[in-house]
Amino acid sequence: MNDVNLTIRNNINGDFSLIEDLKEVKPGAFINLNWKNENLMLPFSPRKGSLSFSDKKWDWRYNYDNKEKINDSEPVLYELLQSGEYKAHKCKSKNIS
Repeated sequence: MNDVNLTIRNNINGDFSLIEDLKEVKPGAFINLNWKNENLMLPFSPRKGSLSFSDKKWDWRYNYDNKEKINDSEPVLYELLQSGEYKAHKCKSKNIS
């Protein structure tokens, strides 16, 4: 499991407000990730069944549990490989804000 430093911000009206609770994510939000040698800035990308931030090469996801609650303890970073396949990196976030 890889450690990730991350910050999530909403960007409504250019305010870039920090998000401390994942339920506060709004359209226009983005996530900054520092993972291994990668520094990523991924925009909010709504998906059915998960809270996702993606730039189509990288996809950071929090899945919903069976009670429709965000599972923030097991995020996954997906990497799109040149072959067209996705590689999953299980991660542990060090911080959410």
